[in-house]
Amino acid sequence: MKFPSPLLPICVPICALITSLSITAQSAEIIRAPYLQLSTESSQTIVWRTDGKIKPEVRIGTSIEALAAAKSLVIEKEEVELYQGIKKKQAKKGTVQYEVQLSELEPDTTYYYAVYQDGERITPADKTYHFKTHPKRGEKIASRFWIVGDSGTGGADQIRVHDGMKKWLGEKTLDGYIHVGDMAYGSGTDPEFSEKFFPIYETTLRNTTCWASMGNHEGFTSSGKTGIGPYYDAYVLPKNAEAGGTPSGTEAYYSFDYGNVHFICLNSHDLDRKPTATMAQWLKADLEKTKADFLVAFFHHPPYTKGSHDSDDELRLVEMREHIMPILESGGVDAVFTGHSHIYERSMLIDGAYQTPSTNQGVVLDDGNGNPREGGDGSYKKSGGLTPNNGTIQAVVGHGGTKLRRKDNHVLMSQVILMHGSVMLETKEDELSITMVDSYGNEQDHCVIKKAGKVEQSIVQNPRAPKLIEDPRLFAVKPEKLPKIYDSIISQHTEWDYLAGEDQHAEKGWMALNYDTSNDKNWKKGMAGFGYSDEDDNTILDMENKFTVVYTRKEFTVDKISSLREFGLAIKYDDGFIAYLNGVQVVRSLVDFGAGDEAKGFNVHEAKNYEFFSLSNYKKLLREGKNVLAIEGHNADIGSSDFTLDAFLVNTKAVARKKK
Repeated sequence: MKFPSPLLPICVPICALITSLSITAQSAEIIRAPYLQLSTESSQTIVWRTDGKIKPEVRIGTSIEALAAAKSLVIEKEEVELYQGIKKKQAKKGTVQYEVQLSELEPDTTYYYAVYQDGERITPADKTYHFKTHPKRGEKIASRFWIVGDSGTGGADQIRVHDGMKKWLGEKTLDGYIHVGDMAYGSGTDPEFSEKFFPIYETTLRNTTCWASMGNHEGFTSSGKTGIGPYYDAYVLPKNAEAGGTPSGTEAYYSFDYGNVHFICLNSHDLDRKPTATMAQWLKADLEKTKADFLVAFFHHPPYTKGSHDSDDELRLVEMREHIMPILESGGVDAVFTGHSHIYERSMLIDGAYQTPSTNQGVVLDDGNGNPREGGDGSYKKSGGLTPNNGTIQAVVGHGGTKLRRKDNHVLMSQVILMHGSVMLETKEDELSITMVDSYGNEQDHCVIKKAGKVEQSIVQNPRAPKLIEDPRLFAVKPEKLPKIYDSIISQHTEWDYLAGEDQHAEKGWMALNYDTSNDKNWKKGMAGFGYSDEDDNTILDMENKFTVVYTRKEFTVDKISSLREFGLAIKYDDGFIAYLNGVQVVRSLVDFGAGDEAKGFNVHEAKNYEFFSLSNYKKLLREGKNVLAIEGHNADIGSSDFTLDAFLVNTKAVARKKK
């Protein structure tokens, strides 16, 4: 397509029909910012949501100063056409989702875009609103994809991982974004997508297409069998081979091409994983068709892990190893990316490791670290093209934002890193590289597969043990003894707002600074601490055998942020809690995941003395003037004999903290 020559928008009746773009637009606001979906070499889909119907239009151009109407298909979906399960898990009433499919575009071309409502531009005149079409299929061109897993907490670690990626990226650009699942904890609901996925990554999603695989947490509300749920509302995926590969007929699994790289997404959660089942048969057909130089697969459940999950003990993981990996490796797969296990694990070059339990005997082709840089063992070597059973790298990337865990070191891993981060997958000429970038923008692992000529692989006898790296910053929020010298930012036993009662749970955004408790009569005021059956509670709660969670929030003022040397949370609690600073999660203790009525994984803890959690790493969340600290306290059992939540905020003196 040549610009700025305009083409009129074309509207086709799909879902809720837009019969004409002369509809009278109502006053409506964007409630889910524009994001890219389903990119091809000649088309691009742009999706956004508003809180009412509008007269939509997307204008594009190769120059930001010259945008024009493009040939497009506009799909309008009202909330009744989105997920219709449990009410609190649905989109808000009045929500309208727009999916604009732009077509007749030139390959490998950058276009700028803007969204218009009734002829008025409603997105900023900003160069970050752009997209780049795919190169022609098979073209030998460099590529860079960002890969993330198990990130959707909405918390500070998720934000830092995104920031770390951008710091590493610098002036470089992304060609795609792959998420291997669990992007919206705890149940993949529509509100959770709106709170914990889209706003966190908004600056990336507006110009980078996200290719997704459904995780088990999205599986609570979405079904791969039916293709229905908030996950399938959020994504527009290629079920008809629009972006290359073989048609799957479903968005649950699919493939696409980017130049000379072929990507395969599988559903490891709720579809039959047997070799004779539909998904595996499609996979075989897709592998037979591709002529790419590089082959990458991604799905949620890892065939090999000893992180927060064990691939020798869990059915989905075992079946992906025993049933699916033989098919992928016979097709010449180079790299497999998964999540689910909350850790970063990256394997040696392996083939044929299908046994349960896993063993490193007879399956390792190269036990080096794959790093060609100074001090490394050199690149892994493979034959050019797609050669069956010539070696695969497995990378578990479930370290995108949720709590990290490690059971053991898996025998097939080269690197085991207990550290939040993400992965960059790059291809250039005859090399595929994998780089783990931590949440501060530093490289923690780097390996390269070099594919050239014909490589005859041989088995490594007695492969070396994995290298373990743990992030010391993970333990920085472990409780310490409350310093003897401190100034109070929020005083001890002062008045807080609180919400407590049977079937009473805080609304969306209750922990944010702009939330007004006076709009909900169930919020009350009381003196900290809160609880029962302890003599030191000031606000007594009638919660035994009735409810297990209490929500509290306290606004406070900071005159000069620079005056806070070290600040932190002093708290007595029984049993667990989650603390938020200006709406961002900063501390989670003894609540494994989720929040509010969907929190899960509690541990028993007795409130004896005040414990101190340093928040100095979160100073950037503060603002001069009004701030808010919000804490939800959880009892491990509804029949527990007691409960305590007693917190205050302090500014400690660094010199005092260093005293012996």
